[in-house]
Amino acid sequence: MLFFLLVSLINPTPSQEWIPYFEDKKISISYSSKVCQDNQNGFAFEYYVIQVQNLTDQTLVVNFNKSPEENSKEEDLTAFVLKPKQVKTGSCAYNPVKLRIFKADRRPNKTSKAAPFVLSKISSIEVN
Repeated sequence: MLFFLLVSLINPTPSQEWIPYFEDKKISISYSSKVCQDNQNGFAFEYYVIQVQNLTDQTLVVNFNKSPEENSKEEDLTAFVLKPKQVKTGSCAYNPVKLRIFKADRRPNKTSKAAPFVLSKISSIEVN
């Protein structure tokens, strides 16, 4: 027991808890919260990172809007291909398919109300 505690203090491994958001017979969507820091430019923003899993043996095109349906904007539309059983996960790093949504500004001199996590118009289409 003591050994495990010492190892975890020396080499901590961050665990990311995924919160289920949507699931049907084809896809599963979960999200988690992550602070992305850009020390060089003095930014610290918290994002909801999104994880999408293909639950099928088919290739899918996944579409959703990263805003509520009543406020949906063209720039919030996300579409990408998922191979059979593939999982795509958002991160702080640049990616053309941005699987993240701004949550809050975490710079020390800023106070920011956290935005809620909302997706709309979720769909998946099988392709051959």
